[in-house]
Amino acid sequence: MTWHSYSAAELEREYTPASRVENIQMYLDEYAHAGQASRQKISHAKLQYGTHDDAWLWLAENATSQKLIVFVHGGFWRRLSADDGTFLTPGWHDLGFNVASINYSLCPDESLSTLVNQTSQAIDFLLERYAPEEITLIGHSAGAQLVAMKLCDPKSPKFGGAIMVSGIFDLAPIVNTSVNEAVKLTSQTAQSLSPINFIADAQDTPIAVIWGENETDEFKRQSTDFANAWTSIKNHSRAKQKEFGSRNHFDILYELLSQDVIDLPSA
Repeated sequence: MTWHSYSAAELEREYTPASRVENIQMYLDEYAHAGQASRQKISHAKLQYGTHDDAWLWLAENATSQKLIVFVHGGFWRRLSADDGTFLTPGWHDLGFNVASINYSLCPDESLSTLVNQTSQAIDFLLERYAPEEITLIGHSAGAQLVAMKLCDPKSPKFGGAIMVSGIFDLAPIVNTSVNEAVKLTSQTAQSLSPINFIADAQDTPIAVIWGENETDEFKRQSTDFANAWTSIKNHSRAKQKEFGSRNHFDILYELLSQDVIDLPSA
């Protein structure tokens, strides 16, 4: 079944991750509260990577390591911030990583192309401090689209690894959902901002694509289609794919605190 086969109501449900959980706010509150506690416990430097007021990131350095995890939050390009991503810092510090949580503007205040450019700029800023082979990029939901667009930029280097978490890689269906009231895609911009269309331009960064068992069918399809397309490119290594039992679109982030999951791209 392709997304064109869904009724308008069915497509809306498929692109509403909250439709598979009882209370989305519970997870958002957890991110916010744990992020605040993390920033109180661990020193996070707030660094400006561009001139826009929203162009900043949190960097929590670990003196024992040169390895960096770069996290790009989700929120359907409309909500959340780098503050929320910092809830993962303590676990990643314990695994021996420096941690960056990237902030970007939100739609409709800025266009999605601006968000793509900001994420790219932030990663370039971090590349001035860390070698690409020491960097693992991680994007969740809409953040996975932003990370994937960076990977598919022909000017990007080969990174140490990348993990796409419950992402959106083909934006064409979004045009027909309520999300588009804020994101304001046309059929043309949806094509130009869909990383699945540009995989052939990407370096052979080892990647893993993961999602939760309790996701909508469309989110699962988006993940498997992207992984299969990545693998199909000549000279690309096979993209690892993994579904996590009992996890949903929101609590799957806690799986990222396992060294085994962080190692998936290169395993």
